[in-house]
Amino acid sequence: MSDLIQKVITGEVSLKQYTDTELETLTYEVLTHLPLASILKLKANLKGKEIEQSRKVIGRIVHPDSDISIPGLDIELWERDPFGLKNYLGNGVSDKIGNFEIYYDPKAAGLGDAPDLELRIFDAPQTAIVDGKTIKRKNLIEVIKGDDNVTVDVYDFGAIEISYYEYDPEYRLFSYSLPKSIKNDFVPEALAITMQSVAKYGKTMNELIQRNRLNPNEPSYEEIQNSFPETLTTILEKQNPGYTRSDEFFGERMLNGFNPIIFKKDKENSNLYTTSFNGDKFELTGKIDLPNYKVKFELKDEKLLPVEITLQFREDNSTQPNPPMKAPQTYTPADGNKWLQAKRVVRATHLGVLGEVKTHLSQTHFNIEQYAISFLRNIRKSPVRNFLYPHLKEVVHINKFGRGILMNPEEGFFAKLEPMKVNPDMLKWVRSNMGSYDWTDWKPRKPLCNSHNFAKLSNLYWDILTNHVDSFFASNHDEIVKNWSEILKFSDELVLHSVPYVSLTMEQVDDGDEWYDWNEIEHSSNPRREIDGEVKAIRPITASEQPSQQDIENLKQVCRYLIYQCTFWHSWVHNEHNPEFGELNYGDLLRNGSMGEEDDENVLPGRQVASIILAVSHMLTNFNYGYMLKNEDGDVPPELIKLIESKRSEFEQLGFDLSTLRSRLNS
Repeated sequence: MSDLIQKVITGEVSLKQYTDTELETLTYEVLTHLPLASILKLKANLKGKEIEQSRKVIGRIVHPDSDISIPGLDIELWERDPFGLKNYLGNGVSDKIGNFEIYYDPKAAGLGDAPDLELRIFDAPQTAIVDGKTIKRKNLIEVIKGDDNVTVDVYDFGAIEISYYEYDPEYRLFSYSLPKSIKNDFVPEALAITMQSVAKYGKTMNELIQRNRLNPNEPSYEEIQNSFPETLTTILEKQNPGYTRSDEFFGERMLNGFNPIIFKKDKENSNLYTTSFNGDKFELTGKIDLPNYKVKFELKDEKLLPVEITLQFREDNSTQPNPPMKAPQTYTPADGNKWLQAKRVVRATHLGVLGEVKTHLSQTHFNIEQYAISFLRNIRKSPVRNFLYPHLKEVVHINKFGRGILMNPEEGFFAKLEPMKVNPDMLKWVRSNMGSYDWTDWKPRKPLCNSHNFAKLSNLYWDILTNHVDSFFASNHDEIVKNWSEILKFSDELVLHSVPYVSLTMEQVDDGDEWYDWNEIEHSSNPRREIDGEVKAIRPITASEQPSQQDIENLKQVCRYLIYQCTFWHSWVHNEHNPEFGELNYGDLLRNGSMGEEDDENVLPGRQVASIILAVSHMLTNFNYGYMLKNEDGDVPPELIKLIESKRSEFEQLGFDLSTLRSRLNS
């Protein structure tokens, strides 16, 4: 027990998690009631004192079906007896190649009792501040039973295979973590809130769908809309009828909405800005339109106003890739109702398809999962673990949840919406989007104009992260360097499992227009790594176990990039999702040519699809847990919270509510 008591006294562990036996319970009670002077004296007596550790256990921890080691795991050796009582014997840590050894005193198993051995394997402990006190939370990931009545001096557990954040070998498009290998789960309260939200809006959705199955003319679209909370556009329309359909609002949302655009400069007129979408490469289902569009804007009095929209639809019933196309049609504000209809078609595609798949799923969820899996597999002893873990800790969990509820090709919500085949075309598109993302030289876009609040806020937050990261690295430089082998493994595995680089994603065409700003667009001249004939999208952080100054700067950039994507960017997407996607007539998916008045039900997607759209929008964004300033789990660095709070007035002046800033990617 001396080793365990030593850990308690030094604050490394709490005995509350070890009170499986009467002896341990008594020890805990004694320590609880001892005066501080007595505890310090006991600590001094224990310091450097060794028990008679005459035996040891050895072994090696590896990933399944491979020789890939799992270093840095905390391992405890316990003795279990026939009555279920357990005695602590000792502890160790798996080394760089996964090996461990633990010495123990066989007498600790009980007088005259040969020990029945058991290993408890823990992930890296996480530091949190609860009620003003710093604590370490341990996460038990595996229990390995050894033989009974062990009497040998050296007992070999052999190669212990642990399924530990494994890459799904059956899925080749991009990195998935095999569900059974995920060793942590949602924070219990976070999971409960997620399920409550899904249940609440899922119930409403099912009731609406059931009514429609009984009568295809019910419920009305108005009833469907009124079954869900009011959203920004419906509220604004009551206050100022027609405003949300105006050119001014259209341009403002393209700058600052759910899917904020990085514009290009028009090659024929440098005073105009453009954005476009091309759906020719997708196989569709025929239920939803997916037209090509190009929109031109002019900057007038610091406002971005649309001046021209070109739409091109497929020929009727053309669902295959590279289909025959109808002649393109161009509309301007002089076209009256047709102009209103053209803007609605762009909104439907820009929000419901491009925004949801590219901006939300690709850029945040699946892009960041690549980093999260490699991070969880490889970084445990480095200070970077505690620094990034609060932001990355639930990425693989929400993605597992989302793949089941959203992207299951047979039962997922996207399969029910069916603008395109969920498997494989939507996922191929996700893969192509991911192929255009990399941390290298990335930073937020420059403001296009004075009303470009999203860009201003992004840069304000990026500056905060720069200070936060610089301060952390200055304080932890030596320990980061000492454990650099973990960063090397993180980098190597990240690149190995990265998707291939693409110069143009599936919805892009080279139309000759140039980006107005390259900050968020791939532009670095740094070389990529080629593996098995594939040039990988994500560049390596380091190639050495001894970091250069550039390697350190690379890791700092990765930290900024990951925290930004997991917190500010994903918060923005969630905050703006319902405001733009919550009204059927404003931003719903469209069909039958799409060009119709708002009271023309023929172009709406159908009552069941409409019910699903609103339900999913609300159930996946009304997730109120995991906020930066609330810091519900106590693991967000206090320094980051202070930096954010110091800029509160600047955030408020730009219209951003800091209480909505999320601490991690978990919804």
